[in-house]
Amino acid sequence: MKLAATARLSLALGQPRSVAFGLMRLRAMQRRILAEAGHEAGKGNVLTATGLLVLWLLAGGI
Repeated sequence: MKLAATARLSLALGQPRSVAFGLMRLRAMQRRILAEAGHEAGKGNVLTATGLLVLWLLAGGI
């Protein structure tokens, strides 16, 4: 949900659509990683890493 809100916010702030689509791809990757890791995965760690990656991308990390 946080990534979807961030994607909508990026569009509202005038970012290119590719930024929003990239955020949604991150969300799909996050779900896939959690599913592959199984029930014992540290969900908080994956969410934190994803959030930090999004911040890095938005700050112009590429």
